[in-house]
Amino acid sequence: MSLTLGHLIEQYRTDPDSNFAKLSYRVRVERGRTLARINREHGSQQLRDIRTRTLIEWHRKWTAGGKLSMARSLVERMRELLRFGSTVLEDRECSRLLDGLAEIRPQKPVASPVYITREQAHAICAVAHEHFGWPSIALAQAFQFELPLGQKDVIGEWVPVGEVGTSDVVSDGEKWLRGLRWSAIDDNLILRHDAGSGGKLIEVDLKVAAPMVLSELEAAFGTEARPKSGPVVLCDTSGLPWSAAEFRRKWRLVAAKAGVPNLVKNRRGVART
Repeated sequence: MSLTLGHLIEQYRTDPDSNFAKLSYRVRVERGRTLARINREHGSQQLRDIRTRTLIEWHRKWTAGGKLSMARSLVERMRELLRFGSTVLEDRECSRLLDGLAEIRPQKPVASPVYITREQAHAICAVAHEHFGWPSIALAQAFQFELPLGQKDVIGEWVPVGEVGTSDVVSDGEKWLRGLRWSAIDDNLILRHDAGSGGKLIEVDLKVAAPMVLSELEAAFGTEARPKSGPVVLCDTSGLPWSAAEFRRKWRLVAAKAGVPNLVKNRRGVART
C-alpha cells in the first residue's frame, strides 16, 4: 500500500534512523512547523498520486506573493522527507518523487540582509536604559554587536530537561543552555566561550575589543564586584534568562523606538560602521 505524505512525515519525525532525531531541539521545532504546514496542506495525498507537475504546482503556490524564503524552506523539507523515504524506508515512490523534485530550483531572496550599525547599536542601548528600563537588552546588544556571538551564544536557550546537555538553571520543566556565564569572563576581562552550534572556542580581551560591553558592565556594577557564576544576561522582570521569543519581541520594541528600521537584523555583519 502506498504511503500518504502525512504518514511519511510521521515516520520521518519518529524513526530512530532519521536525521530528524539528530537535529538540535530548536532546529527540530522550527522544521517541525514547516512539516506541519506540508501535512496540513497535502498530508492526505497518496505518494503514488503525486506527480512532478504536482510538486511544481505546490511550489508555484508557495511562492505566491513573493514568499521566496518560505517556499525555499518548504522545498528543502520535502527533499529531506523524500530522501529519508528513498534511503531509509527504501520506498520507490519516494525515489521517483525525489527525482521529480530535482526539477524545482527555488529562487533565493534577492534582498541582502541589512546588518545593524554601531550607531544603531548605541541607540538601542540608550533607549533600552532610558525609555524602557531594560538594561539586560542593552548588555545583550553590546555583546552581540561587538563580539562574534549569535543571539543564542549571548542569551542562551531554554530546552526541555530531557534534551541533551546539563545545566544548573532549571525552571518549569526546561533547562537553560549555551548562553554566556560569568565564569567565562576572568578577572582580566578575558572572555572564553564555546560559540555557535559547533561549540568553537572564542577568546576575546574585552578591554581591547568591546568598549560597549565594558560601558554596560560599568553601568550595571560600577565599582562593585561582578558575579562569579550564573547567566550574564537575565530578563529584567523575571530574573531568569530570556526566552528567545520574548527577547526578540522586546528587542524589536526597543529598536523601533530607537528609529532602527524593521529590515535591520540584529546580526554581526562582515563590515560594520
